[in-house]
Amino acid sequence: MKTLIRQEMYKLIKQRSNKIFFIGLFVFQLLVALCSVKYPKFLAAKDAFRTSYLAFIPITLFFIGICSTLITKEHQYGTLRSLLYRRFSYVQVIISKIISMMTFTIVIFLSSSIVSLIFKFIFFSHLTLTKKMLEDWLLKDFNQFLTLVFLMSLVILLSTLINNSNLALTIGIVGYFVVNVFNQMLLMLVAKFDWLKWNPLNMMNFGEQLQNSDFHKLTQLSLPQISIGYVVYVVLFIGLAVYSFCKKAV
Repeated sequence: MKTLIRQEMYKLIKQRSNKIFFIGLFVFQLLVALCSVKYPKFLAAKDAFRTSYLAFIPITLFFIGICSTLITKEHQYGTLRSLLYRRFSYVQVIISKIISMMTFTIVIFLSSSIVSLIFKFIFFSHLTLTKKMLEDWLLKDFNQFLTLVFLMSLVILLSTLINNSNLALTIGIVGYFVVNVFNQMLLMLVAKFDWLKWNPLNMMNFGEQLQNSDFHKLTQLSLPQISIGYVVYVVLFIGLAVYSFCKKAV
């Protein structure tokens, strides 16, 4: 298992598209910071910093893309067969990929956070970094991370069910935008139909509720309830992904 994880991490680090993303993410955050400097009425310095200069947007799209092709590319290029010939089991292969992906996600989030701090001191040195602002910033990042992990677990499940990487990618990205657009509508339905509060999309609001305690009025769930629901659904999606992957013929 350790060998597989090291191999997966090596592939992620060495992959050219991932290196380009690292650079692109830095440039994106830089442009947002400069936009905040030039147009403070459009994007206030405090808000720009609290959102890590909108880093969550490219990060989310990037990881949806990677997760949606996590398995399909292995099938298409035949690399999965070589792993199985080396006596690695299906479970070991899929679990190593998931662990590597989650580790890579943490690395990306930490990198964007460090860049955000650097830009704050370079461009907004006049902005006092109070305890409240620091807490808001960290909670916002953690909120985005939790939402992304939930999405990733769902997209990984889809990737084990679909053999076409382009189709899996399209479903992942379209699904992300659909969820964001209809989230408010969903919360309105939850207010009318109590049983809907247990649906998986409502659990995606866990990070938001962790950041804002009043959000429980919309989700109709207490913090312990939505926390448990979040974990149960993530474990369920990952478990189904492992099962689906193991049942597939190479």
